[in-house]
Amino acid sequence: MGLLRRLRRRSPRTRQYPVTLHAQSQPARGRVLFSYLEYPLLWSEDDERFSGHTNNWESREIARIFTSLGYVVDAISWSDQQFVPTNQYDVLFDIAINLQRLAPLLDRHTFKILHRTGSAAYYQNRAEMERVKALESRRKVLYSPKRLLAYPDLEWKSMQIADACSLLGSSYTLHTYPEEFRHKIQLVTVSASKIGSSVKAEQDYVPTKREFLWFFGGGAVHKGLDLLLEVFARCRNYTLNIVGNPDSERDFLKIYAHELTELPNIKLHGYLKPDSARFKEIAKDVFCFIAPSCSEGVSPAVVTCMQIGLYPIISYDTGVSLPAGCGIYLETCSIEEIESAVLDAYQMSNANLVAHISQTQRYALSQFSREKFRDGMENFIVKAIAKN
Repeated sequence: MGLLRRLRRRSPRTRQYPVTLHAQSQPARGRVLFSYLEYPLLWSEDDERFSGHTNNWESREIARIFTSLGYVVDAISWSDQQFVPTNQYDVLFDIAINLQRLAPLLDRHTFKILHRTGSAAYYQNRAEMERVKALESRRKVLYSPKRLLAYPDLEWKSMQIADACSLLGSSYTLHTYPEEFRHKIQLVTVSASKIGSSVKAEQDYVPTKREFLWFFGGGAVHKGLDLLLEVFARCRNYTLNIVGNPDSERDFLKIYAHELTELPNIKLHGYLKPDSARFKEIAKDVFCFIAPSCSEGVSPAVVTCMQIGLYPIISYDTGVSLPAGCGIYLETCSIEEIESAVLDAYQMSNANLVAHISQTQRYALSQFSREKFRDGMENFIVKAIAKN
């Protein structure tokens, strides 16, 4: 089935496409061609889908920033490789390869903005392939990578021709990009998911059971779940809760069927939103989350867990800079290193855990709020356009 047909199935012909948002002031200052997620722009404020992955809300908010600055916004899907513009545009905004495709079809004076939400394409693909090769070597199996970027050369080209770039990431993430591009990249903070009543009070930071959590979306090996399963398979006294859907990966489930379905200390809960009653019930017994991802921008899952009030064991590739002296960074994400970190966290005193979690929770709530994202993104857009 072709890409356009799939888009049409999800988006009935009766719906407007591209999605257009009018400028909040008249006369309009100009027009933006916006290539990200289009239909969240039409959702109501209380739509439950905004409590899922943060990219839905962030896409809508970026479009609203443009309308607040006086622009009409025509929004298309970032994955739409068929759309041909018929209007004149003052700004082209994209997150991947549409920028290099659409730029030749627009006026040469159109200002081109690339918004990056992850590590550099070549870095991400290399990191995932290293994880896949390591898994295949350890288990003597075959596994198909799930998070490879399909067109790294085209993402590189988009970066080359962009006039300005924003990046959801840290200085660590920035350095995955070639030095020649870094001067035009501005870091912007990610927003966390809605957590509602799942947020913990200080007296709830360290439950008696001291269970652990892995909380991610697609790409089990990319996100390091294979490593955690092997650690907890030999550390049977510690409990790992898995919130996500790794069982949707048939090859992963085949490799780790024993760990995922037969070990009592490993609990697979499926996909859950962090503001759901079920997630809150699971988190009640959890004190620590582990995120050994091999490539991110800034991981929304990590900052969400920090906001809830969980102790962080994370890789540098999650893109999160922890408060000094708090949490545990994984240097290599080896099975031995993760096991050592699990034991260190589990054996930490209540007083130290409370002190660390309190700092990381406060930091995450202040630095990864929706307000912080909007302020940072608006600042970037205003400055970028002013240079045009």
